[in-house]
Amino acid sequence: MRDAYQLREGSAGADFNVRDIDVDCKWSRNFGGWQIPPEAVGQICLLVHGDDVTGEMAVGLLRIRDEILVGGNRDLKRTIQRPGGIGEVRWLVEPRTPLPENFLMSLRKEDRDAILAPSGGDARAFELFKRCEGLIIQRHVIESVGQQVDEARRFRGETRERLLEEGFEVLNGHWKVSRARAWELGRVKLTDNREWVCLRSDGSSPARREALEPLRKEESLAYRKEFSKQITDERRAKKRAQRAAKAAALAAAEAAQDFTELIAPDNDAEDAKQAVAQAERMATDHGH
Repeated sequence: MRDAYQLREGSAGADFNVRDIDVDCKWSRNFGGWQIPPEAVGQICLLVHGDDVTGEMAVGLLRIRDEILVGGNRDLKRTIQRPGGIGEVRWLVEPRTPLPENFLMSLRKEDRDAILAPSGGDARAFELFKRCEGLIIQRHVIESVGQQVDEARRFRGETRERLLEEGFEVLNGHWKVSRARAWELGRVKLTDNREWVCLRSDGSSPARREALEPLRKEESLAYRKEFSKQITDERRAKKRAQRAAKAAALAAAEAAQDFTELIAPDNDAEDAKQAVAQAERMATDHGH
């Protein structure tokens, strides 16, 4: 975000400097789950939310106040009160705004695995375009998969030549001739230089894409459901472990208290307190 909006880093650990005002960025996959540290009180936070499973996103600004924070964890981080605190957010992107599709999550598993298997960016770019013929691919997808900011470099020289040798043409919306060629070969409408498409020179991509689409969508939906279930299971397991650790710490502290009451003389209360505190720390660390 600093690069995209040409922002400087803020002072004292803040993520951004916006017109000499420190702004911290907080992300949460769960809407409303932003973790706010004590040092953010009084500061402006950019709250960002996005969920690939539900396909929703939101972005808002909020000046943090103690009065709108609730809860607290071991790091003293708190969440924003509902509905009061959430009601104070100035939304730049309204809650439940459709999130642009996660391209890799929309692919068949065998294609996604094949794209991500190579370690080199050129090999990944080759697999990406070959396996996604007929699909418009955004620039940020190529940059992420190829692990390089200048995505066009992936299609100069050897990579592009390999695709041409196998009968594929890689086209970009920046050029008028490429836009016309994309429409001619695949009825694909490219609009700007952020959009790329790979099509077979023999014009067979539309028929091939039509045959693959039902399976792609079916596998994509199944993957999203599996992904969502995995996250839910992990969250529940984490909560169970936290409850068990808390119970173990409490039991150990109670046992230590009983023990010190038996062995400590009445005039040695301070030593007993220290023994209890040490037992609680040991039990908590062990449970954690």
